[in-house]
Amino acid sequence: MSNENIGDINNNAMKEKSKPSKNYSRRDFCRHTALATGGMMAMPILTNARPAGLAPKLKLAVVGCGGRGSGAVVQALTADPDVELVAMADAFQDRIDSSLQGILEHFDGEKKIKVKKKNQFAGFDAYKEAIDKADVVILATPPGFRPVHFEYAIQQGKHVFMEKPMATDAPGIRKVLQSARMARDKGLNVVVGLQRHYEPKYIEMKRRIDEGAIGQIRSGQVYWNDAGVWVRKRQEGQSELEYQMRNWYYFNWLCGDHILEQHIHNIDVANWFIGDVAFQI
Repeated sequence: MSNENIGDINNNAMKEKSKPSKNYSRRDFCRHTALATGGMMAMPILTNARPAGLAPKLKLAVVGCGGRGSGAVVQALTADPDVELVAMADAFQDRIDSSLQGILEHFDGEKKIKVKKKNQFAGFDAYKEAIDKADVVILATPPGFRPVHFEYAIQQGKHVFMEKPMATDAPGIRKVLQSARMARDKGLNVVVGLQRHYEPKYIEMKRRIDEGAIGQIRSGQVYWNDAGVWVRKRQEGQSELEYQMRNWYYFNWLCGDHILEQHIHNIDVANWFIGDVAFQI
């Protein structure tokens, strides 16, 4: 269930691109780089999940240990010194192993990484065990699994940061909306990885448009240009299910399609700037 999309932060990238220099504080790094990949969106969760007047260590779990999940963990731990990673879950143990290694190397083995072997859960039901260990949960599997994982996290009273998109079909969306209503009733914080809303250049442009800098937007077009997507070759003895899960981007039951999985950012910006109809959960 590892989520590795086009903008993934793999282990090498985390070490080379994400790690701040000695003259560049981690706070500066988080402010300037996490916005591009969604990690700063965890900050409202990390802030509001802590009881008023207290500053306990918040326990963090990640479900989906590919590049996006690994990157979100790094960003969440960077954003708040009182957060510690305590549990990890993925369908495949090798994804947990590589993710944890990259995270540990990024933080030079700091004590905030406290994922004991007994709290590394592999398999289809692994998400439940990881979620049960945490206060705050990162959901970063392929989106086909998101509705079920989100529902369980909210049922267990957990705060959630989850990657976009939230589902790949109508039944999945209905389940997500039902869980969102439950989260609202429980007073839980939920943030979704539509990071454009947190990028200063977009915020500033939206402000200027709202002030009438170009008049009312009547129509527009949005684009997504990219070099292509990864492919993982079929391995000897690999089941068809595992092959599809490791290449989830190409299968609609897991991904939705390219428009849903990637172009959703641009559609989101169009709705935001033009002024979409208010939607009540």
